Amino acid sequence: MLAVTQATFTKDVLQSHLPVIVDYWALWCSPCLMLAPIFEKVSKEFAGKMVFAKCDVDANQALAQQQDIRGIPCMVIYKNGKEIERLTGAMDEGMFKSKISATLK
Repeated sequence: MLAVTQATFTKDVLQSHLPVIVDYWALWCSPCLMLAPIFEKVSKEFAGKMVFAKCDVDANQALAQQQDIRGIPCMVIYKNGKEIERLTGAMDEGMFKSKISATLK
């Protein structure tokens, strides 16, 4: 699992050869904490197909604002340096996997 910051965002996300999903979260966000184990589990299933990263919005406020993150949890999928999908709110594992699978087709 990759930790993305303002300093590493361009290299780790925008210049990645694989699609990248960034989980924008915060420690005080209950739905974010409920989603964390699902995000972790699914990251192992999609290893080699997609990079899974987390961005603490409190520690990276400028980046969150730059990426127009208005509420959390918010997961943004980037491909070839561009946002291609935005998933907001808590979701179960099945829904999360189906949304990721759909973006990889």
